Amino acid sequence: MVEILRPTAIGRLDELGVNSQESTVTIEQFTDAQPKLEEVNTIQHTKRLMPYNHRVLLAASVYLEYIQGERGMPPQPAYFAADPFLMRQTYRLALGAFHYSAVIADLLLDTYFYSSYVQFRQCESLVFVMLYNLKILGFKAPRPYQCEFGETVREVQEVHDALMRFKTKFHAAFARCRIKCNAYQEDLLMRNDVRVRYKSCVDAPRHARVNTLRRNKEQVIMTLESRGYTKVAPLEPWVPFSFYCDPLIDQLLVFSPDSKDDLTNFALVHDGSLILQDKSSVVAASILHNMISGNGSSNDDVIVTDIGTGNAACYLAALQSKEGSVLAFGPSPDATDKLLTKSDTLNASNVHIVNEPFLQSSCKDKIFKGVRGVLCNPPSSMSGVVDIVELIVEDGEKVLPTVAKGPCETNHLPRYVTTQYLTLKHALSFPKVTSVVYFTRSVHPQENEQVVRKICDELNESSDDSPF
Repeated sequence: MVEILRPTAIGRLDELGVNSQESTVTIEQFTDAQPKLEEVNTIQHTKRLMPYNHRVLLAASVYLEYIQGERGMPPQPAYFAADPFLMRQTYRLALGAFHYSAVIADLLLDTYFYSSYVQFRQCESLVFVMLYNLKILGFKAPRPYQCEFGETVREVQEVHDALMRFKTKFHAAFARCRIKCNAYQEDLLMRNDVRVRYKSCVDAPRHARVNTLRRNKEQVIMTLESRGYTKVAPLEPWVPFSFYCDPLIDQLLVFSPDSKDDLTNFALVHDGSLILQDKSSVVAASILHNMISGNGSSNDDVIVTDIGTGNAACYLAALQSKEGSVLAFGPSPDATDKLLTKSDTLNASNVHIVNEPFLQSSCKDKIFKGVRGVLCNPPSSMSGVVDIVELIVEDGEKVLPTVAKGPCETNHLPRYVTTQYLTLKHALSFPKVTSVVYFTRSVHPQENEQVVRKICDELNESSDDSPF
């Protein structure tokens, strides 16, 4: 029997409480010291503006070009590994500049900015990112050399100085743009689907999974409480910096929206004891493990068809016994070392990376003889995603252009549907597999129910000795 995980089975992402975030970031780094609640509230209250960092601005401009299709996927900046918070900041800036790109282009045209600074046409993406950032800051950016991180970049400084000279003109042009578009609120200048997504992020909680390969849940809760967090009961009103234990998944903690930035720089997150993870991927892995355990064994091998950033694979490793392996497919050659380092950090020693696409694997290969379950998570349109930034962090930058452009129109779906069909069909071809979970982040029936129905119809008509 094939048990399928899709939006109608586990709830769409917004019903699952998938993590969402507003474009609110900080430059404050938290030390290993655990402040009292009053100190935490003070830190949280002061971190509403985006940091002014030349390295971040430059990297965001490169990612903006990647989203717009002007270049291939860029290599990750070195500071991403050292500071996950600045990594998220970079994605937010690139996404924000992209979503407001039409407005920014109008402002530059209305103020004749390039007539005075024609040389900056060669770095237009940097101009877009910096103008978006300065608009958020109300053109009250700190002095450029007083940021906490990074060094000064001459090109960035020159663009900054030029934009600040046009500050009054930009304010006037922006006011005219809002009048022209009848936008009594600034977010009305964005596309409706993007605006709805941003609004959904405001009050959404943040989910984090306890990595039982490093610490148990009681130790993590004790550390959180000593830091100043308050444990509440599920469905109780949030209090500042609070959390509760998910009633369905034992290792999952749900945090109040105001704790998102603090968690990013939390010591438990950095050492791999607490993993910021999308709830839907946790649900998918839990269902697969329960199906395998229900068949009388918890030490069988399982396959993850697309490893992404490795969170789902490492969670399955924590659920499996040491005898069972998790075979994860699909990392690019340059990502393999990073994923191996991550699995070591998380103590997920039974995760084994297969350096080839899942569809190119042979179900008769000896390394798959012990496989009993498959987490089938092929690429999708991501039309059900609310928090784009956390999705990019979890699934990798390859999804950035897709999710940035918003939900796919139905006429763009066939390229996803074909891959999904082939992936699910191949997952069912392994001779000893008894459990398959099909998992997408899409709301389109073409990617969910219709794919599953087509596969089931073919299985029912087949004369093969299939366990399904």
